[in-house]
Amino acid sequence: MRVGLVAVAGLVCATEVATLLAADVAPPFSRVAVLLPACDNSGLTPSEVRSALALDLRDEGLALAPSGELSPGDVLVRIEATCTAGAELTLQAEFQHETRTRRVDLSELPPAQRARALSLSLAELLSQLGQARPPSADADAVAGSSQPAPTEAAPTEAAPTPAPAMSAKAPVQPIGKRPSEQHKLVEPQKNRRGASGAGASWQLGLAPELRFFRTTSLWGGRALGRYAAWSAGVDFLNARQAAAPGTVATLVLHASFAYQFTLLGGAGRSLLESGPRLGAGRTFMTARANPTARAANAQDVYLDAAFGMRYAFRLASSFRIGLGAELGYARGPIGYADNLEIARTAGPFASLMLDAAVQL
Repeated sequence: MRVGLVAVAGLVCATEVATLLAADVAPPFSRVAVLLPACDNSGLTPSEVRSALALDLRDEGLALAPSGELSPGDVLVRIEATCTAGAELTLQAEFQHETRTRRVDLSELPPAQRARALSLSLAELLSQLGQARPPSADADAVAGSSQPAPTEAAPTEAAPTPAPAMSAKAPVQPIGKRPSEQHKLVEPQKNRRGASGAGASWQLGLAPELRFFRTTSLWGGRALGRYAAWSAGVDFLNARQAAAPGTVATLVLHASFAYQFTLLGGAGRSLLESGPRLGAGRTFMTARANPTARAANAQDVYLDAAFGMRYAFRLASSFRIGLGAELGYARGPIGYADNLEIARTAGPFASLMLDAAVQL
């Protein structure tokens, strides 16, 4: 009879402990309201951030509040930024009288992975908020559950009864496996990209170009490939000048290589760059004189060096337009007709470009 009473008491203890542990699993909130920063220096748009958060919160049974809406039972999350290039983001979650804060650096991640990494960091922060309980609560619960057991109970029969309930505490993870998932996604990328340039990406651009020499204005275009601060391009320029002695048609084909320093901006909406450029190619001049003059065709190596500045503005997540200008010096042939200079590709020059670039 005594053994039966002890078994019943042990079963009651195990039920109470399991109930307390089950209460820890479900977070005390069901919806999250997010306030995004006024600037997007990290290269994230509000739509990208909210889409990633909505998916990750749905996996944990949580809902994302509509933009601008906050209810008394919601968790308020603030994402703060200093609006400077490469700065860290600060995540702050508030629920009732508790606040959790975390700093996140996304500058070393490709733009396509930043929204996902930010969402995982926020999910881990919410999991810590969901686990919050006063330190004394667990101790009081365990102490209260241990009092009903009689001290004279047989140890071999009554003691094993509460063991399965107590062992259930080990695998409990409110809002689960987010820390390990974040490390799998973020850390390997950081290690792989550290040596090749953090946050770098390929861009392809096309630019109409107008180049001025002392007596010649050439027009054409430039196709440009960019990776981080380095770029390489191909220029096609042509002109046709006419004067009393005759006409000279000019064609310049050359490749260029450049490095540009970032002066202002970053991965956000606008960017101001400046740096040197070197070019090499060939110039073809076809002279045509009138019946009373003399002319001769000419072709020669074309070399130039310039220092340029470019301002780019982001219209979409992967599309930018830019305006650039260059000042430089070139070596190339000069076109004559009847000993009068008509066309020139040598000497100081200035260039203007309006480009459109797509990020790959």
